Amino acid sequence: MSDIIKLFFAGDFCSKPSTSFITPSDELKSVITSCDCSIVNFEVPLKPDIELPPRKDERFFQNDDTPEFLRHLGFDLFSIANNHAFDWGDEGFKKTKAALGDASFGAGTYDEAYQVKVVEIKGKKIGFLALSFAAYTWPLLDTDERKGLGCAYINDLKVNHVIVEAKKELDYLFVLPHDGIEYVDAPMPETIARYRDFIDYGADGVFGSHPHCPQGWEDYKGKPIFYSLGNFFFNSKKDTLYRAWNRPHWYEGRCVVVTIENGQITYEVVNTRNIDNIAIEIDHSEESMRHNEYVCGLLTNRQAYHDYIYPIIQKQVDGYFGKMEMLFQPQTVKQTLKSLKNCLVGRNKNKVAVANSKDLLYLFRNDLRRAQILRFLMGKTKK
Repeated sequence: MSDIIKLFFAGDFCSKPSTSFITPSDELKSVITSCDCSIVNFEVPLKPDIELPPRKDERFFQNDDTPEFLRHLGFDLFSIANNHAFDWGDEGFKKTKAALGDASFGAGTYDEAYQVKVVEIKGKKIGFLALSFAAYTWPLLDTDERKGLGCAYINDLKVNHVIVEAKKELDYLFVLPHDGIEYVDAPMPETIARYRDFIDYGADGVFGSHPHCPQGWEDYKGKPIFYSLGNFFFNSKKDTLYRAWNRPHWYEGRCVVVTIENGQITYEVVNTRNIDNIAIEIDHSEESMRHNEYVCGLLTNRQAYHDYIYPIIQKQVDGYFGKMEMLFQPQTVKQTLKSLKNCLVGRNKNKVAVANSKDLLYLFRNDLRRAQILRFLMGKTKK
């Protein structure tokens, strides 16, 4: 029996319409099923069989036939640590968890969420740790309270200890973080630092998701870091006709076949494409290969990275300040920041109303967005 182990990593998957409309190519299915273990991010929960109070923003959900479709396609494990895992609350999560069973990991009770998923393949113990920037409940609780359900939080210091301790018992450990800024071709500086942390603490590879577009990858200390695999397939609308016309790389994915042989890890990138929300196939086009060269080049050319990423940070921060200004109308941006400071230290009589604003919470619960604001205020976006 060959001692070669092959693993398949795919990005985000969501299909609101029935997956019966989706036809994966035979070539793609062959690659997935040829691997010993295949993993995908199950981005969106199943819709629970109960009515929930209405809310302004859209609750995403997947069709109930999705788990069986993915299993038939060849997937063995499902990461459920992501920002949509609790779109339908605890009930939606519980239905999703029941449908995926023990093959899911990265969310649940506090202890369940941070538990490494371990599989044994050809005598080797291989672990998978799924993390998310959106932990649902726990970051807002006191440190001694870990009640309820949620996702493993990417910046919880517990993560570092989990990696160190797990690696003592495992032959290989791979981290699957769900983080980053959407629709951007390169990771934020803080993302690069954190993903490298995972390798420093003992991980053998990092395979990121969430930006909904492919980003570059690098070998760090001989280990692969993929900052975003993009969408393996993502259609959160009611039918197959919707087109994400303003997201140029929405329909592109980057899957990875990892080969472990004689203690060495190598990998091959498999470009994929969603065709009109009804097909998934391997993309052999020169266009996708050129884009790979471009996004990887941003990581190796410091000046090119700087020229690309810092105008984006500036634009993002401008948008954040705009949201703050709307919250504190009719004040100016300067007055808004002063009011925000007073709010945070408890001197604003409107503190409760402001603190309950979902837009404001969205900014300050997300570590990367907070980091962008701080980077701007400290003048770190200039050359």
